[in-house]
Amino acid sequence: MVKRYKVSLAVILLLAVGVYVWNDNRGFDDSAMAAVPRHEGLDDRSILLSEDTSSLLEPSYYKVLSALQAEGALDTEGFEARIRSVDYAALSSEGAEVQTAPTGGPQQAVALSEEGGWVEYELEVPASGFYQMGMTYYAFPGKRADVVRSVMIDGAYPFFQAKKLDFGRMWQESGEPWYDNQNNEYNPPRSEVSDWQYRDFVDAGAKVEEPFRFYLEQGSHTMRIVYVREPALIGELRVFSPRRVESYETVRQSYEAAGYRPTSGHLIKVQAEEAVLRSDPTLKRIEDREPDTEPFLPDSVVLNAFGGLSWRDGGQWAEWEVEVPESGLYELGARYGQWFLNGIPVQRRITIDGEPPFREMNAVSFPYKAEWQISAFGPEEEETRLFYLEQGSHRIRMEVQVGALGEILERVTDTTQRMSLLTREVIRVTGTNPDPNADWRLERNIPNLVPRLQNMAWEMDDAIRQLYDFGVKQGSSEASTLYEARDVLLSLADDPAAIPARLTQFSELQSALGLWANGLSRQSLLLDYLIVKSPDQPWPRPAAPWYERLGTSVADVARSFTKEYGGVGTVYEEDEEVLDVWIARGRDWVEIIKQMIDEDFTPETGIRVNVNVIPAQQMQLLMLANTSGLAPDVALGVEGEVPIDFAVRNALVDLASFDDYDEVAARFRPGALIPYQYNGGHFALPENQNFYMLFYRKDIMEELGLTEADIPDTWQEAMDLIPLLQQNGMDFFYPHAPNAPAMAINEFAPFLFQNGGEFYSENGQRSALDSPEALEAIRMWTGLFTNYRIAKQADFYNRFRSGEMPIGVADYSTYILLSTAAPELTGWWAMKPMPGIEQADGRINRSTGGLAQTGMIFRSSDRQEEAWEFLKWWTGADAQERFGSELEALLGVEARWNTANVEALERLPWQQSDIDAILEQWEWFREREVVLGGYFTTRHVANMWNEIVLNGRIHREAVEAGVREINKELRKKREEFGLDREDREERQVRQDREDRQDRQDRQGRLDAAGGGEEP
Repeated sequence: MVKRYKVSLAVILLLAVGVYVWNDNRGFDDSAMAAVPRHEGLDDRSILLSEDTSSLLEPSYYKVLSALQAEGALDTEGFEARIRSVDYAALSSEGAEVQTAPTGGPQQAVALSEEGGWVEYELEVPASGFYQMGMTYYAFPGKRADVVRSVMIDGAYPFFQAKKLDFGRMWQESGEPWYDNQNNEYNPPRSEVSDWQYRDFVDAGAKVEEPFRFYLEQGSHTMRIVYVREPALIGELRVFSPRRVESYETVRQSYEAAGYRPTSGHLIKVQAEEAVLRSDPTLKRIEDREPDTEPFLPDSVVLNAFGGLSWRDGGQWAEWEVEVPESGLYELGARYGQWFLNGIPVQRRITIDGEPPFREMNAVSFPYKAEWQISAFGPEEEETRLFYLEQGSHRIRMEVQVGALGEILERVTDTTQRMSLLTREVIRVTGTNPDPNADWRLERNIPNLVPRLQNMAWEMDDAIRQLYDFGVKQGSSEASTLYEARDVLLSLADDPAAIPARLTQFSELQSALGLWANGLSRQSLLLDYLIVKSPDQPWPRPAAPWYERLGTSVADVARSFTKEYGGVGTVYEEDEEVLDVWIARGRDWVEIIKQMIDEDFTPETGIRVNVNVIPAQQMQLLMLANTSGLAPDVALGVEGEVPIDFAVRNALVDLASFDDYDEVAARFRPGALIPYQYNGGHFALPENQNFYMLFYRKDIMEELGLTEADIPDTWQEAMDLIPLLQQNGMDFFYPHAPNAPAMAINEFAPFLFQNGGEFYSENGQRSALDSPEALEAIRMWTGLFTNYRIAKQADFYNRFRSGEMPIGVADYSTYILLSTAAPELTGWWAMKPMPGIEQADGRINRSTGGLAQTGMIFRSSDRQEEAWEFLKWWTGADAQERFGSELEALLGVEARWNTANVEALERLPWQQSDIDAILEQWEWFREREVVLGGYFTTRHVANMWNEIVLNGRIHREAVEAGVREINKELRKKREEFGLDREDREERQVRQDREDRQDRQDRQGRLDAAGGGEEP
């Protein structure tokens, strides 16, 4: 048999060996650093250190703390000072005043209410060493965001985290959950609880486990509290020696000394969805379909869990009330789901009645597992910890804590910054487009190149080891980014000559590390219930057995064939008089709209509305519904270029036919309505709109000797600035999306409009991109990339943070990122209207657009008046303000609603300086015209950029080639829809009318002169 099948057996054996070897080597090598030396004491500072923009920022808390401890600084003991806010040493003339305080606090207190407000206090400390600080505060009704302050000691920020101290608000559910007529449960509204609170000065991102330690020399010091965001009163400041929270072992011994005994017979479950207080209105009830989740209903939506993806950011907390039947020792734990960070535990800080019962509760880990778990609050490998609780009511609070990951994230971020500096050093030698075959001799031109690369590889390896110590299992995909970075650094150290050819890979790796660090900072956790039980009671089972879960899944699948998933909220019967509205947005968004309709619109107007969800960006569904006679009355969330496709098919209602259209249109910037106009009609209303602004780092601009007045207002000023940036190893950013050609037209439009050009002529019949104005716009646009050689592709957010691109043009999404995910830049960046072109009258034309989403009414609707009432209500300032507030309360500031309604924008929770800048830009808001066949303009504008920038083609040649193709498509589409025939007929009728009028005029002149009939 062996001889007969020897070839087959040999092949099988080779395949088996190959599979074994592949499987054994497909992971990363944990011994890769064994032969790599550590270069202790190496001077690995960059030759660009003087230009290192990160050096303009204050050092981090960890660096300051470790440096001071290395010098012998210690915690002080036994000191506490309380300073009333009215006992200030100095007060700013604007944005700060003394006010009568609400009850529950001091009679009078200092209020910081506007940007520029600050208050200073004198502080005397008896000894040199570390102190901690905190303050009581009362948050005024504002724009739903946390109160943010910064603290300066003796005129300087001690570390960059001191520039952003968060003081949260308190929120509670105002009412009971409500149910639709399908018995589906919905979250009740959340309302703010206004009261005095106390909070230590802690890290806003919760990347430091304990309150900040401030080092103060013996003697007098000045402390300044500065307004950053949201008005609030200061009750009193507290400065005290660092608190020592005892370890569990010490606390356990105190239990024994006091004679505390374990209770028996008690098992209390506190449903997590019934939290009594929360720090953020986005923390809400959510649905979970696991059969053991309490409560569980098989046939309808029940909100039976708490937290999830929204409970992830440092400092977010929720609080529950538990009634304890007798005094004694209890075990505490929870049923939780933690499947969000693959293989990485998340942490929470747990307090009881405002204090951690022992030190270990500052950072309680919840390990990763792809199913529900139940565990006590404490490490699994140790004995269950006991908590002493007096009989009566207690408050348990759980707060997001990044804690132990903070140092790891800082290590990775610092290494990424060093990689960025090294990239700039290489570019100084090789230029931005180096010849990959040339010998650049980088080791001679860049000091300590190889040792620096090896040390950076060691930093990555150390971060990996720290992750393992933290509880991450070896082989977790969450560590793969660090492994890849380490191995790339090692390979470059082995072959420095390959660095110029791999610069793109090196830059992409830096972006990947930045995204990795941001992702790991988000510590999501899902809770079903908290458990307070006697030690003799067994823990409940963590999850239903597989056969129960399988049964639930099969039942859900079977039910899906009969259940209507498109409808949201209360669904009215088809034979009732009801308005049918389709919305192309996420279900969470649509549920808010439906709730607003049921609570506001229907009671006010008596018009009942059915709401259905359709997939976002699937506009073909509307076209199919229209052609099949199943179109809704109203569609919302429609992409900006779509209404004209329906209007040309006579499928939409001309909104200008309604008497009050002009009044409604006045809610928006006039230029925002241009894309929805066709053949003299107006066929949609904008719901929201994007915007481009100029973002800049104030600290770096100051370092370059530029004041606020020097920030570019015109493109010429921007172009004059670019060489200065590049001389200092930095760059200017203008967006270009090489993998999204549809974006190119929006990137080009500002230059076209500011030069006085148009996309089309002759009422959309021909392209106008070959006009002198358009050619100049093309030259300016592409010249940024050819003449000034700014980056053709870049991750602006990360490079803005690192300082490589301290100024650039970007859109609304960048504003959200910088507002939420760049705490170290708080107060050090700003935005203003984008650069423009100076006109003859001295004004600067900053025209730009921001095509977004719209609402429209279908012509097939037999309830057009009701549909118009709905569209008026939805685009009104009150509805837009409420939707924006509710959306931000549900999904967080990342979902901030960029409404197109000017009045509503001013009411939403934006900083006033940001609103002022946006409104100034909106004065020049102008959208491009949308015409049949316009997709060819989109395509060929991108082609023109590619031909000119990448292929070096002459501007006029590239433009003329594109215009020819655009005109062909425009003509083809107009012929397809018979528009040219209609135009010819209209022109003939107009010509006949004019000829008739001319003959009548001439005859009238002949009659007046006494002549006869005109020949």
